[in-house]
Amino acid sequence: MKIKNTPQLAYLIGLWKGRRISKGIGIRGSGEIREIFLKECMKALKIPPEKMQLGEDEVFFYHSVYRKYFEETEKNQVDLFRKRNNYSASYLAGMFDSCGGIEKDTPYLAHASYQDQMLMELLGFRTRFKKGKLVILTPREFIAFVKDFLKHSDIKKKTALIWSGNERDHH
Repeated sequence: MKIKNTPQLAYLIGLWKGRRISKGIGIRGSGEIREIFLKECMKALKIPPEKMQLGEDEVFFYHSVYRKYFEETEKNQVDLFRKRNNYSASYLAGMFDSCGGIEKDTPYLAHASYQDQMLMELLGFRTRFKKGKLVILTPREFIAFVKDFLKHSDIKKKTALIWSGNERDHH
């Protein structure tokens, strides 16, 4: 089975990266994030609903080929997503929906690694680790890059506020 990367698959891997669980390919989290993962798996990977398994705070499925692909993609993220395009925007949007947030108009990733920081810097976003979070010091540029690929309603609402607030500041 040959897997072709798509922006939808890149989003899904970014989403999985921040909330993954040890069994199968799955995530842990609240209702909406599980729902997004479920829908994206069915849409992007064509996983039938009966193959998806739901726990109290998790959703997952078993597929060894996809599991290997997800792990390889994450391991090689700097090489795979180093150019500004729909693939890297989708991947970062998935990560942001998964473990991102906004504090004082500044976006951050909660479960980020130094490899994530390197990727962000290669894409032109200044970052710094603060209290265990990867803080994005170029919020407007980052939001502009990922906003069309975000799916989580809370994240979309918060980024819209930053975006509209910053738009007003520059006029």
